[in-house]
Amino acid sequence: MKYIWILSILFSCHTPAPKEYPSIGKIEILSPSMEKLIDPKAAIEIIGTGLTWAEGPVWVKDGNYLLFSDPRLNTIYKWDEENGMQEFLKPSGYEGEAWYSDEPGTNGLIINQDGKLVACDHGNRRLSVIDLKTKKKESLIDNWENKKFNSPNDLCQHANGDYYFTDPPYGLPERESDTTTREIKENGVYRLNKDGKVEQIISNLGRPNGIALANDGKTLYVALSDGGNPYIMSYDLLDQGKVGEGKIFIDFKKLFPDEGLATDGFKFDKSGNLFAAAGDGIVVFDPEGKPIGRIRSGVRSANCAFATDGHLYMTANDKLLRVRMK
Repeated sequence: MKYIWILSILFSCHTPAPKEYPSIGKIEILSPSMEKLIDPKAAIEIIGTGLTWAEGPVWVKDGNYLLFSDPRLNTIYKWDEENGMQEFLKPSGYEGEAWYSDEPGTNGLIINQDGKLVACDHGNRRLSVIDLKTKKKESLIDNWENKKFNSPNDLCQHANGDYYFTDPPYGLPERESDTTTREIKENGVYRLNKDGKVEQIISNLGRPNGIALANDGKTLYVALSDGGNPYIMSYDLLDQGKVGEGKIFIDFKKLFPDEGLATDGFKFDKSGNLFAAAGDGIVVFDPEGKPIGRIRSGVRSANCAFATDGHLYMTANDKLLRVRMK
């Protein structure tokens, strides 16, 4: 018993206490189904600060850490429980010494089917593949019909290997009014197939931003960060990666008429609930598009990502936040 008692002391001495983080905001329940996803009393934790515009979070399960972008600081950051927030790659996008734009870095990030980081590279106007170990960057695609993209913003990958991504002008030197460097007039949505062929599949959207696929891979969703048309659109995927006519899936103006909400990035959970960064946090919708709750940090939010550690991570203006899910 004496030896067991000594060993128990040794183990308890080497077990680190859980870190405590400051919290912010509150959970708002709009439907009982929200309580199945998150505890109403769950803390929205502040786990990183000092950013300019945090974006594009992605969880790297092989290593248990989060990567996210700050396109204005031209940096990809890494966060893990042990070391907190640290620089992962700088410059993440544009590498020239002269000023290029207000957002020269990367934006949306995903881990592709090969386990590599794929980034929407504003400054180089391309999709970039980044090796997680060497941090070497390579261009995946940088043009359509020999014209440079505007500034790829967000992306997703289909189970068949195809990439879908949005291309608004937010990373151009003069953004929407850029007439000097802009080569594609549309703020398009594109498909890049596994053979390297890229095509513009949607051309009639004002400000396409966040993008995601339904869990069954049959529907593509695109968010518009457009005050006049604050929608999340849905498109049936047809043969050869084509899309059907777009439909309004979520209309923020209709659902929240007094708030002026528009979605940036969004994600689906395994049950098909949609978590959309909009306004002062995350708005949660059930699979039919009905709002069931809000994660209201009180901070303008850009995107979110689920993690295998049980949390939802959120990029919110100058902060990195998280909340534990059920």
